[in-house]
Formats: sequence, C-alpha cells, structure tokens
Amino acid sequence: MIELSTDAKVRGLAVAAFLCLAAAGVRAQDAEPAAPAPPSPPGREVSLPASEVKDTFFAYILGIIRAGAEIDIDNEAMRAILVELKSGLNLPFDLISRVSQRKDPESEARVVALEFQHDVAIPIPFSILFYHPGRITSTRVLSFDVGRSPWADPAFPAEPGEAFDLALSQGSILVEIDGWLKVLFGLEDTWIRHIVFFRWHGDWIGMLEGNARSSDRVKRAYFDFTKNTILFPPSDLLKSAGSELVPSSSP
Repeated sequence: MIELSTDAKVRGLAVAAFLCLAAAGVRAQDAEPAAPAPPSPPGREVSLPASEVKDTFFAYILGIIRAGAEIDIDNEAMRAILVELKSGLNLPFDLISRVSQRKDPESEARVVALEFQHDVAIPIPFSILFYHPGRITSTRVLSFDVGRSPWADPAFPAEPGEAFDLALSQGSILVEIDGWLKVLFGLEDTWIRHIVFFRWHGDWIGMLEGNARSSDRVKRAYFDFTKNTILFPPSDLLKSAGSELVPSSSP
C-alpha cells in the first residue's frame, strides 16, 4: 500500500473539489434557465388621493387606468394592496375574483376586465331620496376597451387633462329602476355601454351611458367620486359634456 504525503493528499482533495465544481457548472449550463418572477402588481402609490376620489377601490382602479399599468390580481392580492379596502358605495367586493388591465396585442389598446364569482344582481349602490332606486345585474365577466381623449376641466381650462372612456366589449350590464321612480322621474331600465371618467369643476365624475331597454333612447347618469354622491338631476352643462365625451351615441 502506497502512502501519500500530506502535500499530495491536499493536492488530491483540491483537484477533486475543482472537478466537482466544474461538473456542477456543466449541469447548471445544461439546465433550463429559471423563469423570471412575475412583476409585482402596482401598489397603493398609483391610487388617486382621497381628496380626489374617496372610494378606495375606485381610487385604485382609476389610478391604474390613468397610468396604463399592466395588472392581473385576484381578490386576495387586491385586499393585500388596499389594506383598508372599503367603499361608500356598498359594492360587493367579495364577489370580485379578478381585476386585470392588459394591452391588446393587435390594436395596442388597453383592456380592463372584471371577473366575478358568478353573475351579479345587487341593489344600485347609490341612493336617490335616501333610497336605492333599483338594482344592477351583470354577467360574470366584463371587459372594457379603454379609450383616452384630451379633456380640460371647464373650471381650469389652462390645465390639460384626459378623459377615460371604458367601452363595454364583453358581457352585459343592466340598470333596472323601480317602477314608482320611473313614473316620478321618467327614468328607464338601461343597458350600459360606456363608463366614462373625467374632471368637472375640480371633481372626478363617473358617467354611465347606455340605451334604454324599452325605447332604446340614450340615457346617462353621473356620479361625483370626489363627493361620493349622485348628481341628479344633472345640469345642462354637465349633460352637454357627456354628449361631447361619447358623441357616437349622443341623442
């Protein structure tokens, strides 16, 4: 039996260690590269401040639309971002299973989608005369093409801004009005086609626009997200602005 000197043993161990590292390097090169981690969704920093939009959910969604940010989050992730998720509009957040915004590869347009756990039927989430005037029904999946257009708040005409038109491209939304309010105010059940966000005298306004179920007439309703209140009846100037923002279906 041949006895190795201490120096020879050390050199042998070093060679063995080098060969192991070399082999590991070869295996690492042969292995498939690890897939990059998906980007984190935009955080609360994109939300509009409460001084502009009081409702937490809409402050976040409108912030994402303005930023054009790519997003695909489920209810749990959304609640992790919006820790104090709450609404003055009594919206059923527990029914929302996914919110996304992506770029259409063909048109380059942004598409916003909402997925619910099932078809939705809820009371209209704002009140007229301290009363919820009917209900909203929608399909489980809603998809909107996002249009952006230059818009200046008439109270601040020197400050350039944008209006955001969410045109319904998949699914359906029906606003059903209680019968006595139809008689009292001349309201009608309406299929929603557009949801438009724009600034008006310093406030963020949301406009619902669509066609009456029975007469097919164009109907519009306006909500002030800064003050968390419905604008009813709307002023003639506000109605004129609504017609300007969605001219294709104006009366």
